[in-house]
Amino acid sequence: MSERLRLFLLNTVLFPRMELPLHVFEERYKRLVSECLADDAPFGVLLIEAGNEVGDPHAQAYRVGCTTRIENAAPIEGGRLMILTRGERRFRIVEMHDDQPYRSATVEYPVDEVGEVPETLVERAAEGYRQIARLRAMTEGEFKRSVNVPPAPGVLADRIAAAAAGMVDTTDLQHVLEAFDVRQRLEAAVDLLDAIVEGHHEQAQTAITERYGGIERLN
Repeated sequence: MSERLRLFLLNTVLFPRMELPLHVFEERYKRLVSECLADDAPFGVLLIEAGNEVGDPHAQAYRVGCTTRIENAAPIEGGRLMILTRGERRFRIVEMHDDQPYRSATVEYPVDEVGEVPETLVERAAEGYRQIARLRAMTEGEFKRSVNVPPAPGVLADRIAAAAAGMVDTTDLQHVLEAFDVRQRLEAAVDLLDAIVEGHHEQAQTAITERYGGIERLN
């Protein structure tokens, strides 16, 4: 099944269930947001492959992205908007359209290819996810003894990748997003774990130092 989807091109890779706040100030995207709110419709987020995020109507994007739905929208000064969205599902571009101020496309929604996933791979991913969750809690001034790990390997891979913003190259995250084979997706996410854990470790150290005025050792 295919359908028409409004598109927002960003230097960001969005994953299902991932929160994405956006500052909207270009007229084309304010119109997109207004129409999505009126229609109670999602829009699609695509990673830019070539071109600029702002003011570039000819930017080129990857062909696989993620839909997202607006959960909250608030006007701010200067006619701008702050919106909070949450990722929903992967899509693949069938045909691009340029008949609106913003980009849109006919898209399809591929189904995950679920096969056998090695238990050792799942365990490695689950332990990495626990480390990330505990470090994020430390950053926020909390302590998390137990962590609920997503039972589905595909969802687990998405959650790991969603925690990687600013810590790994966006093209590596795009590889995770484009993996419809669940085993390949989890393998791609696990390959990024060391960098993601290290990034969250540094964030936690910084937060603790700022909170208590001294260097804390994290185990």
